[in-house]
Amino acid sequence: MVIALLVCLAGTVATGVVAYGERGKGPLAAEGAVDTVAHAEQNEGAGGGEAEGAKSAKSIVGEVHGALANITLALVVLHLLGVGLASYAHRENLVGAMLTGKKHAAE
Repeated sequence: MVIALLVCLAGTVATGVVAYGERGKGPLAAEGAVDTVAHAEQNEGAGGGEAEGAKSAKSIVGEVHGALANITLALVVLHLLGVGLASYAHRENLVGAMLTGKKHAAE
């Protein structure tokens, strides 16, 4: 679970930085990049069919970023459920042991 969480978090960060760079912002900003979302919002009031095209032209990297973020959230929920189930099944306070660093010896 730890490896899956780390891989998903790294992927979410990497795709987020790339997607942000595609909007012309951040450390990977390309010269002359157009923020399609801001561009779509500006043209929306101008009666533009162009705004609809800009909204539907989301980047693939942005879509992957969203999917990885959702997968990461699902993994966090599964991890918390697993810790709770293991604590109950083994009659141990795993959360307390993680916070204090001390675990009671097995009987």
